[in-house]
Amino acid sequence: MARKIIPHLSDKEFSRALNVMPTVVVEVLVKDSTGKILLGRRNTTPFKGMWQFTGGFVYKDEKVSDAAKRIAKREIGIDIKIDKFIGFYEYIKKDPRGHLIALVYSAKEIRGVISPTLDNTELKFFGRPPKNIVSFHKKIFMDALRT
Repeated sequence: MARKIIPHLSDKEFSRALNVMPTVVVEVLVKDSTGKILLGRRNTTPFKGMWQFTGGFVYKDEKVSDAAKRIAKREIGIDIKIDKFIGFYEYIKKDPRGHLIALVYSAKEIRGVISPTLDNTELKFFGRPPKNIVSFHKKIFMDALRT
């Protein structure tokens, strides 16, 4: 099981919630001045060692925009401003944590220095998806290049 990150649930409750209903996540896409997209090399299971977008679970009673800001600060060390909504994606039977509904936003860095945290061993900008990107993030990456 992935490291528990929902603050108001026990590990057992967290596991059960993921198994009985879809869960909302937010993915944050940060581009550099040339249009390359920031990915992090995941440091936790599932998908440890693979490239992924900055993202995480939206908490109960948390605005999606606030979740995006919280997650960006935690995973890549920066404060962001949401730029635009890219789209929503469903991960059905693609993620061992369950059925996830991802809301994807592009964002601009407004403060801080992009740097790895406990969630990522490395951060890097890519102009095309790397070979070892989390499989269901590849479509998002390709869609984001067109925006």
